[in-house]
Formats: sequence, C-alpha cells, structure tokens
Amino acid sequence: MTFTVLSDNDVKSILSSLSKDDVSKVADDFLQSLVQYSCHNESKYQPERAVVKRGDQSSLFMPATTPAHIGVKIVGISPAKTPAPGEKPKAGLQATLTICSAEGKAMGVLNAAEITAFRTALGSILLYRLRKSTESIVVFGAGAQARWHIRLALILRGDEIKNITIVNRGRPRTEELVASLKKTGVPNHVSLKVFGEGDSLEEAVVGADVIFCGVPSTQPLFPAAWLTSEGARTKSRYIAAIGSYRLDMQEIDPELLKIVADPEGVFKQHVWQGKVAVDSAEGCSAEAGELDRAEIRKDGMLEVGKIQELREGQKLEGLEEWLENGFVVYKSVGVGIMDIAIGSKLLELAKEKGRGVHLNDF
Repeated sequence: MTFTVLSDNDVKSILSSLSKDDVSKVADDFLQSLVQYSCHNESKYQPERAVVKRGDQSSLFMPATTPAHIGVKIVGISPAKTPAPGEKPKAGLQATLTICSAEGKAMGVLNAAEITAFRTALGSILLYRLRKSTESIVVFGAGAQARWHIRLALILRGDEIKNITIVNRGRPRTEELVASLKKTGVPNHVSLKVFGEGDSLEEAVVGADVIFCGVPSTQPLFPAAWLTSEGARTKSRYIAAIGSYRLDMQEIDPELLKIVADPEGVFKQHVWQGKVAVDSAEGCSAEAGELDRAEIRKDGMLEVGKIQELREGQKLEGLEEWLENGFVVYKSVGVGIMDIAIGSKLLELAKEKGRGVHLNDF
C-alpha cells in the first residue's frame, strides 16, 4: 500500500482544481458518509474527542473510524500574537490528519488546515444545493471558512447568484478575501461587496436568500426581529451557522431558534416539524451555544444524514418544500468522519493528479 504525504500547498492545489462535476461528486460521497453516521450505527464507532491544555497552548485530538478507514486529526491552537511591524500574522491553528486502513495500515498524512475549512463549508453546501433561490448571499466572516463557502456556492450555483455581501469587522482582511476570490474566478455578473460604514446590515440580512455565518462570536450576529417581521417572513431563507463551537458562543439569536422550533409559531408554514438541521445532534447538544440557549434538544434536531435517508425513502409531506423553499437553519460543530471522508478522497485525487510525496514501501 502506498503511503502519501500531502503538504498544505498540495491540498490547496487539489481543492482549487476541482470542477463543478468534481465538487458535486465529492459532495455526494461526503453526504453518504453522513448517512452512514446518522442512520447505520456508525455513530457508535466514533471515539470521543480529547483536549489537552499546557499553559496557553491547547491540543485537540479528534479520532474517527469508518468501515474503510481509521484516522485522527490533531489540532494545535496557540494564543494570538501581535506580529512585528512588516510581518504577517502567524496562523494560530495548525492541524494534521493521519489516515489508516481499517486494519491499521498507514495510508497517508495530510496538512489539515485547509481540509477543515473545506469540509465544514461542504457540510453547509449539502442542503444549500437544494435551494430554489440563491440570488443574494450574506457571509459573516472573512477567514478560510468564509472563502470556501463562497467558492463552493459560486462553483455550484454561480449562474444564479447576483450579489454576495461579506460582513467582517476587519476591512483589510475582508478586502484580502475579495482579492483572493477574484483571483480564483468570480463571474462578471456577480457583485462581490464588502459591507462598510453607512451600509444597512438589517437591509442586507432581510434581503438575503442565503446567510453563511462563520464567526466564533459570543453574541448573535443579528437580532431575531429582523427575520420574524411579517415582511421578512415572505422570503424563503437558508441559514448555515458553523462559526460557534462552544456553549458560550452564539451566532444565531436564540430567540430566532425558539420561533423556528415552535410548531405553532409564525414560521409553522415555513419549517418542517419545527426542526433545526444539524451535522450531529450529539455534537450540537454538547457544543452549540445558540441551540443550548434556545433549549433545543436532540428531538428538535434533524441530522443531514437522516434528512437524506428520508428523501431517498418515504416521501414525507412538506419535506422537499421545506428544503427547497422553506426557512432552513443548519448548525454544525463538526464530526470526525467528515475529515476522514475528505482526507481519504484527497489521497485518491493526489495519485490521479500527481501531487504529494508517495512512498511505496512504508
């Protein structure tokens, strides 16, 4: 078995070369891994994460297994440091993914910084692909997560998108993101806008068909009232929140989630059975601050893998209409099998594209 080493540049090169058909195929395979997790007992084979703190440094160990692979992602988080004049800020997060066969034979090691951003965005895109309306998109954040949400949306639905507004506190970083996106290709008909002083955030949010939230915020990014007014409720909407990952964090106003989850509330015609879509009900119960504050328990969550199985099986009344035209909220805190699914696919693509270092006798 060949052992493959992929650097950060290798991973970025492979991901940046993906065509629309490639992304669709990767997304389909990725979705099936979540179906296995949610519906075929794969969740019981997932080890618990571990966190080790040594001073200001944190180390996260995120193991996962699938029928074909064993893997672990190791993440090192260092405290932010102010760079010296003229120097670029150093990344505060480093990640490495190791993948083995089910028998424990080493298959590869990958720089996982870009993988984490890509797989998280791909998780949001799974339900986004089903939406009927995607003319106007608002993105909170300007990091790698924001970049991949925008890139994947443009790759898959670029012909239908008219404007994208990026909302972020640091304008230089936002402008850097815009420059990066334009370099990789933004259709001429798409307006890529940096939200600035004098702009109305309420107007942008209320007018959005899609809202991608990628900020580790401890306060809601916008109030529930903006989307619960009679006028705002006439618009279908998809909200994906992937930035908060602790119980003290929240991107979506818990009051909005309470209304979404109320089967007799103002969204009862727009939300299927009062459900919030999630990647993992177990993970979101333990780590999603906004769901915790809204007192949404596991029975109020519907995992994406389960949604897909319902779509493939019995035709439930209102499910497709909700996914295509309703008010859909998706919350993600990450699942280890996401890394394994994308990492193993990257090892395959690396061989096809001649990227990385390959050892035939490891």
